Amino acid sequence: MKIGNVIVEPAVMNGACNIAKTIDDVNAYARTQIGAITIGSITIEQRDGNAEPRWYVGEGYALNSFGMPNGGIEFYRKNLPEMINIAHTANKKLSLSIAGFSTDEYVKLAAMANHVKVDIIEINLGCPNISIDGEQKPIVSFDTEKMIEIISAVSAVTAIPLMVKLSPYSNPAELKNVAEVIANSRKISAVVTSNSFPNSTMYEHGAPVIVAEYAGFTGHAFLPIGLGQVKQFRSALPNSITVIGAGGIETKNDVDLYHQVGADGVQATTLIVRDGHNAIERLF
Repeated sequence: MKIGNVIVEPAVMNGACNIAKTIDDVNAYARTQIGAITIGSITIEQRDGNAEPRWYVGEGYALNSFGMPNGGIEFYRKNLPEMINIAHTANKKLSLSIAGFSTDEYVKLAAMANHVKVDIIEINLGCPNISIDGEQKPIVSFDTEKMIEIISAVSAVTAIPLMVKLSPYSNPAELKNVAEVIANSRKISAVVTSNSFPNSTMYEHGAPVIVAEYAGFTGHAFLPIGLGQVKQFRSALPNSITVIGAGGIETKNDVDLYHQVGADGVQATTLIVRDGHNAIERLF
């Protein structure tokens, strides 16, 4: 698949997650068949993430509220050149997922990514698992004015191909409005159609299984939702914008289903968080 002027082949990527942060993670993915390695999501400040337990595996699904643990912008300014070199030596591209708490933070992260020359920048607009002073951070995917502001500001500081990662939309009219924003920006090369489904919860023995109580819903049970997101976005976006499916991918058959509904490529996350980096080999 093409993301701007960048070819990703095979058209399989890992999704940004808690085992996509370090040089060791890049080395592990470099030994797999994926076409591009995603690092992040990263933030300006170093983050330890949310309190434990923040990960739960149920029957056919998982809940996560990791809270984007990562080393912060200075850690990645120092270490991304080596990560890029490892990826390129393995004939893979290196994509960086960025997540700011303001437009200015997105810009600073994108400028750093531009300086170290990553291949692709993913603007994560869909993380549901961040709280500030005890209040859940609004999800940018549901605020089209903020999306326009961030996309415009980021595109002003880099010519690196940009893609956006979005929340799943249950309202088809809202999805079409978001697709229109993306198409009209003329700056976005690709869309990753589904972050986790926000504000899910599960209880065991009278207590929430995730200490933050609310978490993102992922896993194989999400597959029909993910396929529906791809089919709608493919219909709503021009062919010049690449559509990357995400959600519920466990097998090569799942990848094939995404291609059947119009995906140009896929990202897989839950299976590697649950089973390790090499689990992505099941998709080939």
